[in-house]
Amino acid sequence: MTGFMALCTLAATAQDTLPNFNLQNLGQNRMRISWINPYQSCVQLNIQRSTDSLRNFRTILSVQSPELPQNGYIDTKPGNDKMFYRLFYVLDGGNYFFTKARKAAQGFESSPLPLETPNNPEAPRLIKIKFQDSVIAAVPYGQYKKFRDSIIYQTKDSLFAVNDAEVILKRYIPAPQVPQWRPSVYIFTNREGYVTVHLPDAKEKNYRVHIFDTDGKLLFKLNHIKDTELTLDKTDFMHSGWFTFDLFENEKVVEHNKFYIPKEF
Repeated sequence: MTGFMALCTLAATAQDTLPNFNLQNLGQNRMRISWINPYQSCVQLNIQRSTDSLRNFRTILSVQSPELPQNGYIDTKPGNDKMFYRLFYVLDGGNYFFTKARKAAQGFESSPLPLETPNNPEAPRLIKIKFQDSVIAAVPYGQYKKFRDSIIYQTKDSLFAVNDAEVILKRYIPAPQVPQWRPSVYIFTNREGYVTVHLPDAKEKNYRVHIFDTDGKLLFKLNHIKDTELTLDKTDFMHSGWFTFDLFENEKVVEHNKFYIPKEF
């Protein structure tokens, strides 16, 4: 038999009432975990296992029907007979509890091991909420559930669980918006690759243009433009690529933009 086997009909005398539970080494690499659940409001119950009685516990099974008054499991893959076990269970409303850790000797049921601190094992533990390297809050599980739901459903931030008592808050950082370039209607490259200066009202207004190279160096100026349409020769620009310009009307900048001269083959 492999995996875990549900023992739904264990005798009550072989079990103990939560927050206590029974653990027995059955031999042949099998551990029996059993309990009596007096809480009809139990909504989650996990069996946890560790090589250490105080830390490094990992959930090996989440019980499908945590509200059952009597239940148990056989762990057929403990790895060795020196494992420690505990139960983690949650009641309706958010209160949650860790039992004391137990280790079973072969053929005998275990006795509970002392916790790392003298705190009541049934007292709800706080959930630490960290942001970057700092703890920004420590709240009871019931309040944490409300906080978690508000993060998930009302923001784009994320929560990552480190363990049963610690989560990390990751802020949502939107990708930077890159402005979309729009060609100028006044100065642009035509189909032949020549730069066209198109100023329909040039005769009535005082226009001038400053044109810059890719490194921002001023190439040349066009002052007192009176032609409504002017074509600039490619040789005026020395090379292909992007060029920027400032279009002035009197002393006011009408437009700051750029144009591209394609490379000739």
